[in-house]
Amino acid sequence: MTARNRKAVQSIGVAALAFALGQLALNLALETVRPEWRDPEYGWRLKAVRALDASRGDRPLVLAFGSSRTQMGLTPNDFGTERGEHSPLIYNFGQAGGGPIQMALNLRRVLDAGVKPDAVMIEIMPATLTYGGTTETFFHETILRLNGTDLGRLSPYCQSPSDFRNRWLAQRILPLHSFRFMLLNHWQPTLLPWQRRIDFQWRLMDSRGWSRFPFEAIDDSMRADQTNRAREQYEGPLQNFAVSAISDRILRDIAELCRREEIALAFYLMPEGTPFREWMSPAGREKLDAYLSKLGNEFEMPVFDASTWMPDESFADGHHLLPSGARAFSGRFGREVMSQFPREQK
Repeated sequence: MTARNRKAVQSIGVAALAFALGQLALNLALETVRPEWRDPEYGWRLKAVRALDASRGDRPLVLAFGSSRTQMGLTPNDFGTERGEHSPLIYNFGQAGGGPIQMALNLRRVLDAGVKPDAVMIEIMPATLTYGGTTETFFHETILRLNGTDLGRLSPYCQSPSDFRNRWLAQRILPLHSFRFMLLNHWQPTLLPWQRRIDFQWRLMDSRGWSRFPFEAIDDSMRADQTNRAREQYEGPLQNFAVSAISDRILRDIAELCRREEIALAFYLMPEGTPFREWMSPAGREKLDAYLSKLGNEFEMPVFDASTWMPDESFADGHHLLPSGARAFSGRFGREVMSQFPREQK
């Protein structure tokens, strides 16, 4: 081999090593200091909660875990409860698509990150309680948002933890490629087409985790169209309502975890419009009420039902509150719910 060829081979080797080290460094960042690069809805909220926790003094910290209903509908800045030096600090930890398994994961993530809230509120969205899928099906399209530790947290709800881990590993070999759109959303979002942009998830988030619906108001035609889309997704599960075994297990695991950690716990139902509530049969509603009553009694926790609190014009689609609706609802939530919780559990 000539000197020129050896130099070329060495250059290729150095470049390959640099590329491999770069991939390793990116994976390490995704696993540890930059969770927002893989799961922005969780990562950006964790940063905010850590800052809140560090500065709260003796004030109790209350985290509300929920779905996009909570994310868009619960605005702690409008609760009107934070008046004294011992008043609670409430943070909205909602996440789009957040059913029981996502809420259980986020609670464990927060605790493992060293943040221990005094109280936790868990949203009950009836349609998600019917979901009988395992970790594999729930995170089928969002597996990249998980880190290695999450796999262990989710393994009790897996059909095959080893197969799920192998699938995750296969997508983490080249993180610069796998996360290219997520990284660009953080680094240079204007380079992306609008369909790929998700930077609104943290740009529109306020100091207490509220991510408002993007429009202040919508017309009746758009509301009807959006409600019909919601019907396609939720009417079937609601008409055949039954709490799945895995949802029951996860909610009980959350309750047991809070009991073990001495964290006050409450369940709550977010508002729904009239059409949404009518998709569930009276028998289904009786099942839901009986189930929540039983669980509440068993774990000695309150269940707050706000499902009928808001008029239909407050919603964009029958279950996501418009900004004005979110503010009005949150004011009432602060007066009627936070006046009882977590004070009664202290």
